[in-house]
Amino acid sequence: MKAVERTYIVAGIIVTALIVAATTGPTSGLAAADGTVKVGVIEMLTGGSAFYGNAVLEGIKVAEAEINASGGINGKKLQLAIMDNASDNAQAAALSAQLANDKSIPVGITPTYQPNFNAACARANAAGFPMVSAQSGPPDPKNNPRGWCWTMTTDPVAQATYTFQTLKAKKGWQRFVMVYDQDNGYVAFQRPNIRESAKAAGVDLQEVGVAAGTSDFGPQITRARNANADAVFPFFTIEDAARFMKQARERGLATPWFDPVSQLTSKRLPQLSGGAATGLLASTPQSADDILSFKAFLTSYAKLNGKELDDPTYTGFGYDALRLIAMAMKDAGTTTDRAAIKAQINKYKTPCFSICFTGRQDIGAFLAGRFYLVTLLADKGFVRF
Repeated sequence: MKAVERTYIVAGIIVTALIVAATTGPTSGLAAADGTVKVGVIEMLTGGSAFYGNAVLEGIKVAEAEINASGGINGKKLQLAIMDNASDNAQAAALSAQLANDKSIPVGITPTYQPNFNAACARANAAGFPMVSAQSGPPDPKNNPRGWCWTMTTDPVAQATYTFQTLKAKKGWQRFVMVYDQDNGYVAFQRPNIRESAKAAGVDLQEVGVAAGTSDFGPQITRARNANADAVFPFFTIEDAARFMKQARERGLATPWFDPVSQLTSKRLPQLSGGAATGLLASTPQSADDILSFKAFLTSYAKLNGKELDDPTYTGFGYDALRLIAMAMKDAGTTTDRAAIKAQINKYKTPCFSICFTGRQDIGAFLAGRFYLVTLLADKGFVRF
């Protein structure tokens, strides 16, 4: 991977961004060669959200490999121009402006973290540059007044409501506890959605906050035990959730685990938690046992990377984002006309890639249409419940 450090001036502030050349074989480099079409990719490859940005990029690369293996886009080989915004809003905006000013790049992919996405989207709208995100929430309307941005994602209220309703119907569960990282931005974004979903499903949800950096979860485990809940959602990063689960089981908390927003769908959880996470029930729009196209995506990932995919959530949506862009350029018959590409994206009602989506162009989103309940096994990962 070749890296070049460049400096930009944005509103009087010097912004340094790491620009990483495309990483797949002979198409490396930011300058487009004859017979190629470039797609800009801004992702969080370093900084606080790097785990998610790199997961999205893995999916984008699977889509790139498949597209080029099948002849490219309108006969042209696809080339990625990959840029690292370091999980920073200002850098996301600066890099979005740079992509928009490069007339050889017709369309781009924005960072997945919501504030980064909105910052990039505002610049894209100002320049008339189409950009798609993977697993962000819908763009803030004030950042997307001209409709140049979209996201491939789930409706978190619909997913969490499905989870509570299904667990209520299948398990008889009606009392839930969410132990959450009170300093995590993504958690802060999702908490109102989960709270609204519990109310819609007619179940009780108690919330227990934890300060960032907590190493001993004893007080929170005690509160979860005293709640007499049917299930507990450890709403943390994968690593922190594993530590919480391990401590909880060691201290006698036997309450089942659940996940209503695909936060914990990682095959690493059993190992990281010392087996404590086994049996977790989670909802997901990405079930290989139910969706043949998603199973095919996992096979492509394994073939390209020489290993199975650990957590498909962000990786799958990254794959879908590039697939949407490629389809739009092919169907519009152009790899250069940004307005035509935008118009084509706005025509899609139910596009299907690794999974199927419902087009909600009124809010700048393609929403996953179905959800499935899966359970975590120690040796097989997540399987249909």
